[in-house]
Amino acid sequence: FNYTKMSAPALLLEGWLVKDGNMLGSWKNRFCSLTFADNQFTLDYYVSDNKTEKKGTFVIPRKSGFAKVADSGDIKNCFSLEVSQSGSGSRKAGAKVTFSAPTIESYVLWEKAFLNAKAPVGVMPGVGKSFGKPELMVIGASGYVGVATINSLASFAKDFIIKAGVRDVSSAKNSSLVGAGIKLVQADMSKPKTLVPALSGVKVAFVVVPGHADRTALGIAGIKACKDAGVQHVVVLSVCSVVKPGTIFADQFTPIEEYTKTCGMPYTIVRLPMFMENVLGQMQSIATTQQFYTPLDSHLEQNCASVGDIGEAVAKIMAKSENYVNKTLSLTGTPVNESQFAAAFSEVLEKTVTHVPVPYSASKQSMMDMGMPEWQVDGVIELYKLVASGEACLTSAVSDLPAILRRDLATPQSLAAYVAPGLKAIKAAAEYEAQVAAAEAEEKLKSMKLAAGEADAAIKAAEKAAAEKAAAHVKATRAMIFNGGAVLKKMGNEQAFKSRYVWIDEDKKTINWSKTDTKEGTFKSIVLSPGIVVSAPTFSAAKPAGMFGAAEPDGYIITVTESGKPSLDLKIEGTVADANVWITALQLLCVPKAKN
Repeated sequence: FNYTKMSAPALLLEGWLVKDGNMLGSWKNRFCSLTFADNQFTLDYYVSDNKTEKKGTFVIPRKSGFAKVADSGDIKNCFSLEVSQSGSGSRKAGAKVTFSAPTIESYVLWEKAFLNAKAPVGVMPGVGKSFGKPELMVIGASGYVGVATINSLASFAKDFIIKAGVRDVSSAKNSSLVGAGIKLVQADMSKPKTLVPALSGVKVAFVVVPGHADRTALGIAGIKACKDAGVQHVVVLSVCSVVKPGTIFADQFTPIEEYTKTCGMPYTIVRLPMFMENVLGQMQSIATTQQFYTPLDSHLEQNCASVGDIGEAVAKIMAKSENYVNKTLSLTGTPVNESQFAAAFSEVLEKTVTHVPVPYSASKQSMMDMGMPEWQVDGVIELYKLVASGEACLTSAVSDLPAILRRDLATPQSLAAYVAPGLKAIKAAAEYEAQVAAAEAEEKLKSMKLAAGEADAAIKAAEKAAAEKAAAHVKATRAMIFNGGAVLKKMGNEQAFKSRYVWIDEDKKTINWSKTDTKEGTFKSIVLSPGIVVSAPTFSAAKPAGMFGAAEPDGYIITVTESGKPSLDLKIEGTVADANVWITALQLLCVPKAKN
């Protein structure tokens, strides 16, 4: 807040206020400057505290009609003023305008300024309430880049309100974005009417252009909504290959960049290369066969970057947007080749991993088998061809990323180290399966060489040992059910399993789960009432760890369903007998006891 000595006109007070708009329920965060001269007040209000974009002026008589207004929900510390003249013509003489101060302390200072027509004594405290803090918003926050940016913006929550704009706020996946200082809001680029209200009062917005066939129109709609909502600065996602006209992604992003530059808002365009994390789609192959495949020669370098580095850089750009006004930035990484990724994975697995170049056609088919739409796959193949031809946009070492982050960028070694636990788990599971298969084959060979009587005895002994082992495992499972232990769990509306401490309480007739490794502390439960349905076991093969879930061994999935609520899915490691022990324990508690 700024104060000066009394002069003509005299500056009395400056600071953030929330002003009611012309439309019912419309409130705008504005930086207000109050002066006094010729026995009347002048209140100028601006979009930002640098006072470069003035939104309007109110002329207020000496008897300002300052009056306290009752709080309404989140709108607190309110007061009204009687306007004698509106510079924008939006209010008639005698009309009342309502304001909300960020704190009760700032409310008192504005009250003193209007009642005494003097600058209040002292300094107005910092604005700590939500209406007084600038807002930063990510539109399209549920994708990889959006999630990474939101995660990095969380560290700025002390100074900003952070909004994560998603299409579906009720989605379980999107609810994971909510954390300390993060607010989830509906914002769908295909429905512009949802964008403007969500963007109202936002200082800086990041438009994460979606991976959609109609992404050009969607991206422009998002940027236009920012302008319509009065956003002060827009950060727009683009791609490095935009400089290669005639390619799929360039034709999509060129109109977006052109609109951004001519829309009249301060902007920052961030051009992205391919992501380092793309190789993690082949974790199973890397861990089990020690090979991965791309349509590039192993020695060809590309300037791919880590999604984590990109998210952190965008967060810093948003927090200090005044340093990046009307700039186009290249957020590329240090050029690396597939051989370096192979060496990094070899180090963490302690086995030689090799990169295998494949034809473009094979690479295309593989990506389409993963569910990618053909237009997007063709665009990615074009990127690989640009790398192979040495195009600077995807191979150059020149990048804005190091200057923004001011630290070392991610490398194949750091990426491999990050996913090492998942890779080792997949490798261990594969090796165990191979050992079991080898042992079974060896046992079978021995059995075939035995005489008929000896073979019969050996088979019986093996069956007995297996039965005893299975019985011991089932016994351990039964004990774990009631004592508690680690089980892979997810709700029916979630995509990935996570390890949780799970147990059944016979006395309370509940199945319980906790994020800790004991029964102590906070946990969630389902009451095992007669209406509960427990499914038969279904086999589920091992899976590698993903971005949102843990690595999964072979096991059997059982489902506990309570009418009208998301189901509880448990993946039981072991045999179908282990799963049936769980099912029996659950079903017994769901059956009402007979009355004597």
